[in-house]
Amino acid sequence: MDQAVHDAFEMVSRAIEGGHAAHGYLVCGDLKGGCMEFAELVLRKLFPESSTQVANRCHPDIVYLEPEGKSRTIHTDSMRERMIAPMATTAFSGGWKVGVIVGADRLETAAANSFLKLLEEPTPNTLFLLLTDRPDSILPTIVSRTQRIDLPMPSGVLEGEAYDAVAEVFVAKGIDGVFKKALAGRRLAEILGELKDAAEDEDVPVVRKAFYRTIMRFVRDWMVAGALPRHLAFRNIEAVEEASRRTERYMGDEAVLCAMADRITWP
Repeated sequence: MDQAVHDAFEMVSRAIEGGHAAHGYLVCGDLKGGCMEFAELVLRKLFPESSTQVANRCHPDIVYLEPEGKSRTIHTDSMRERMIAPMATTAFSGGWKVGVIVGADRLETAAANSFLKLLEEPTPNTLFLLLTDRPDSILPTIVSRTQRIDLPMPSGVLEGEAYDAVAEVFVAKGIDGVFKKALAGRRLAEILGELKDAAEDEDVPVVRKAFYRTIMRFVRDWMVAGALPRHLAFRNIEAVEEASRRTERYMGDEAVLCAMADRITWP
């Protein structure tokens, strides 16, 4: 077990035993790693006699909600039907009820506002675990009403042919002007599209994050190598961060990446 996960669980475990656990925990880290490991430890703590049901996600007092579809979004209807309504019922076991939102950053605004009302007026023995690897995308009012737990973030980038394809764009010379930058953005969108098409739906967010981390590696390398004046290097980093936040939430991949490529100063 990762030490950070262990320490976070021990803290929450003591809070549960002392009767002063928070109603909601915002767990930030690797969704498929530390976040899920932490969540399972908490669930086993609350339902010690139901380890098999916890492992199989079939306990009647544990409600899960995850992003759906290619856009990997949690919609308002899903929030109301699969989280708010089930959490409003009496606990089957007579004890705790727990709502687990996997990828809480994927809540659309209306869904987040609906959940906020539930979070503000929790019933006794109710606990919410919001798992995310993009805490900056969580509604600020939700953040303010939860206790944040920071676990190690994933650091993976693309590998093999996918990495080489992105590298080919960023080692190219003479990318200046609107037309050439647009071509670079479209090529990056093609690469991302191919990666997403080859991935299972649940793996698309992981692929997308690895894609943007790979781009970030190149623009940071430019800064470290002194290939650009420092103020331009920082502006490039900001352009990649903004593109990562906007992708598949407000604009399509090609529009986001073309806008990013246009903002970037290429050495």
